[in-house]
Amino acid sequence: MHPDKAPGPDGFNPAFYQHFWELCGNDIYEAAMEWLERRYFPSSLNETNICLVPKCENPVSMKDMRPISLCNVLYKMVSKLLANRLRECLDKCVSEEQSAFVEGRSILDNALIVIEVIHALKRKTRGAKGELALKIDFSKAYDKVDWGFMRGMLEKLGFADKWIHWMMLCVSSVNYSVLVNFEKVGPVYPGRGLRQGDPLSPYLFILVTEGLTTLLKKSVSRGDLHGVKICRGAPMVSHLLFADDCFLFCRANVNETNHLMQILKTYEEASGQEINLTKSEVFFSRNLSIAAQDDLARLMGVKHVLGTGNYLGLPSMIGRKKRDIFAYIKDRVWKRINSWRGRALSKAGKEVMIKSVLQAIPSYVMSVYLLPESTIKDIERMMNSFWWGGGANNKGIRWLAWDRMTYPKALG
Repeated sequence: MHPDKAPGPDGFNPAFYQHFWELCGNDIYEAAMEWLERRYFPSSLNETNICLVPKCENPVSMKDMRPISLCNVLYKMVSKLLANRLRECLDKCVSEEQSAFVEGRSILDNALIVIEVIHALKRKTRGAKGELALKIDFSKAYDKVDWGFMRGMLEKLGFADKWIHWMMLCVSSVNYSVLVNFEKVGPVYPGRGLRQGDPLSPYLFILVTEGLTTLLKKSVSRGDLHGVKICRGAPMVSHLLFADDCFLFCRANVNETNHLMQILKTYEEASGQEINLTKSEVFFSRNLSIAAQDDLARLMGVKHVLGTGNYLGLPSMIGRKKRDIFAYIKDRVWKRINSWRGRALSKAGKEVMIKSVLQAIPSYVMSVYLLPESTIKDIERMMNSFWWGGGANNKGIRWLAWDRMTYPKALG
């Protein structure tokens, strides 16, 4: 753990335990082993403060706030130990459609597949069978996980009773206090949900989503649903998951659409999850008439999108106007440079900022897409101005060409 992580209710951050580990390490180890063997936690161990972090600039309701759980570091040591052990077997328990938090899987795996599938649907102009891609949004995904459903999933996945008891102990023994104007309000004893801040929560959540994967795979095997194939010989893709980001694919007809929505309803009722249909989107292949597309979108109760959308931080569909689509990257670079304007940064400081911050902004998108040359030149021009700029208007004398400056250090 990073030494400067926020402390929990006991007030001790990781730096305290790291500094005095030689004095308290053995006692912490013996206490943790005793708690796990006796299968109980002291009530004070799992006390948690909730800090409300705004999602937007002007929050007006609780939906605009993200609850972050500030757990005691002593509890997080035990939770981190269990999480590290659980992580080693996730690849055997979690299906390949889920690419989050599993070692050896990357966020780019699902992003690339979605981009290819959306591109194939966009180019499909012939054929009697239309297809659709449904992107669903889970409302407060972590906060609404049903504990009984989670226990059932752990049992079905073959975890030992002792391990399941440890997982449920970490989840159900919590009590919250909400920080309001620097004062605690509570305690609150929850009946469901996972904490955002608990090292175990991400892994337990993707095990919960295996319930949705199981329902979808069962329907595909029975022939009730058909995924998407982008070409002959390609595998059929029925769904993709990255934590709570979910893409579903099926044929665009009333029967499969109704069956898909019934699966989602069943999963909602069992797991406690709630799908936000107002934020969900559906995209259809071009061989389906506009009237049929609108009818199916109305049947599902989701928004019908015609243009580009984002998935995992990447544009899921690219047209001819690439310069306009990737303009947001330039905006992010420009906003970051403006936030540093007026600071007395040395050349060494500017070098660190350019290499570690500015160049990192487009790197994720560039790992998938080839950016337009004009966009790259505009970004380089902004970096050049930031490097040489010395006044309030961010201008300066260019003493050396940018191409020469970007040589590797080994080449001088």
